[in-house]
Amino acid sequence: MNIVPRFSFKYNRKAFDLADATVTPEDYGFLYKLRDGLQVELHVDEYPAYNAVMWTLWFENKSEHESGLISDILDCDATWCFAGGNGGNADATATANCGNRGIFGTVGTGDGRTPAIFETAGDLSYETYLYDDATSHECEVTRRQLPRGASRSYHPWGGRSSSGVMPFFDIYIPGRGIIAAVGWSGQWKASFAHLDGEIIKICTGIEYTSFKLHPGERVRTSSVLLLEYTGSQTDGSNMFRRFVKNELCPYRPEQYPFALEGMGMPTDKHLFHIGKFAEHGVKADYYWIDAGWYGKGGVPAAGDWYKQVGNWQVRPDEHPDGLQDVVKAANGAGMKFLLWMEPERVYPGTDLAVAHPEWLYPLDGFYLLLRLDLDEVREYLFDVISGFIDKLHIKCLRQDFNMEPLQSWRITDGMYRGGMNEIKYVTNLYRLWDDLRAKYPDLVIDNCASGGRRIDVESLKRAIPVWRTDAFCDRNVDPDAIQTQNFGFNRFIPCAGGVCKRLGDIYATRSAYAPAFVGSWWWTDRPTPTGEEFSWMAKTCEEYRTLRPYFSCDFYPLENGGWSYEHGGWAAYRYDRPEQNDGIVMVFRRPGSSCVTSSYVLEGLSPAASYIVTDIDTGETREISGKTLAEQGLEVTIPGRRESKVFMYKMK
Repeated sequence: MNIVPRFSFKYNRKAFDLADATVTPEDYGFLYKLRDGLQVELHVDEYPAYNAVMWTLWFENKSEHESGLISDILDCDATWCFAGGNGGNADATATANCGNRGIFGTVGTGDGRTPAIFETAGDLSYETYLYDDATSHECEVTRRQLPRGASRSYHPWGGRSSSGVMPFFDIYIPGRGIIAAVGWSGQWKASFAHLDGEIIKICTGIEYTSFKLHPGERVRTSSVLLLEYTGSQTDGSNMFRRFVKNELCPYRPEQYPFALEGMGMPTDKHLFHIGKFAEHGVKADYYWIDAGWYGKGGVPAAGDWYKQVGNWQVRPDEHPDGLQDVVKAANGAGMKFLLWMEPERVYPGTDLAVAHPEWLYPLDGFYLLLRLDLDEVREYLFDVISGFIDKLHIKCLRQDFNMEPLQSWRITDGMYRGGMNEIKYVTNLYRLWDDLRAKYPDLVIDNCASGGRRIDVESLKRAIPVWRTDAFCDRNVDPDAIQTQNFGFNRFIPCAGGVCKRLGDIYATRSAYAPAFVGSWWWTDRPTPTGEEFSWMAKTCEEYRTLRPYFSCDFYPLENGGWSYEHGGWAAYRYDRPEQNDGIVMVFRRPGSSCVTSSYVLEGLSPAASYIVTDIDTGETREISGKTLAEQGLEVTIPGRRESKVFMYKMK
């Protein structure tokens, strides 16, 4: 690994100097002791199989007086040599192959030695789901040249880690790269500078830190993950995906929620839906109840779900049995229970707001932010959530967060406590999730924040983002835009979800297939499906269950048609399971495409072996050599516009 874990900060407005500290090696990494009682712990985790390293800082005041001023913390202040040095040059084979194996097609960067940084857009405007062109820009990857002397800086919007921009960056020259990922579910910062020679300076941390620690106080800051790779960007992204899947995500792929969504509606409707699903053989792993099940009653749940956050009780008017009968029916139909909560947001006048005004940040628009930075608030939330888990046998907790907390954090920071509200809030969020998972080892946590606005390597250690974009809220979201998102999102995240609300539309449904999936085809006030439509649901659920094991494996982009109002081109990608010598190819002919046939090269297969390729729609099989698939490609014919094909392949 061509990276040494390094950090920096200012102490009493002077740059921290190692000469001022006593440094001792520890099991977790290194301990730095200053004479006045300040201690800094550098926790390092190395992953040689992935050529990766991850580290985190902890600051502790061991004295009986306030510490000096700690500011401008860079949890990562490291350099990467992209040629020569400890890492050596990229091998010739990898360099030769990178032109046709890169995730964006040919990825040459000018003179071949000028690095480029690839940034990925996060969730964008809250109204994104109203505009398909905006939806298509979420997860969009942009390449920025980084010539000598140049630098690029990044931060998210409003205090949620993947709002606006995702905290995952790929710095690449042909044949070699490094992926940098920030671990902080708040307001992080990152910068990348090309120094003299072939050196990239990588700096990450919390955006604003300027605080003194009280006697005995101990806090953590952000983490960083650096993964170095050789070969193409596809090679690098697949190495990163494997790392997240095998080392970071706490859940097995079969635990990722596969659900039927009921939304917020009265008990009698839930029971009717569950009964119909069972009657027609529509089978998933979870039954999902989203917002609207809580509150004091009165206005129908669909009308005031957001005004009841803070009234954490099952609505007595719509659920007289407290949802117990719904849970029993779901379990009887072979489904576990998934429940939505939004515990961090509080509406003025609710029970929580009235009972504990001292637990709330000042009003931010229509809503109040709960002070999760306080330990008593974390304990309260743990008790409330645990109560619902125990009573309703919840197996997947869906935690939403529809606020931008940054302003509330910063305007209430005390003198010489800059950044402390955010640090303690985010740390307590992690502790809340860790404590819930410790008490309920089988519990899956779905991390939602107005879609996918709180995704980073620290949240991925604890939760998975099933609802990655609020574009899924719109029943009519353009599936071509969702396909376009897949190309960017799948570069890094192998443990997320997709949602489709278009009943009977296999093109749209396949566009949303992901490691987790929600069939939201019949929800709230939608008409009762016909027998034929129920049969379609049952068949589609079985299709998804067959394909599901592949979606968390290696991802290969084949053709990215982008998105346009003309809906031209095709989209195609492949999921490969090398340990099983099999995989799938998904191909979409867009509505505006006049092309009927295309071919897709499948690299990395054994040229001496034969592969059985099966069209899952027709059952037709073909035996094709690995050499042919790698050189001439898999020929795909799609006769009609806005149609899709899925092929399974396996070594004979």
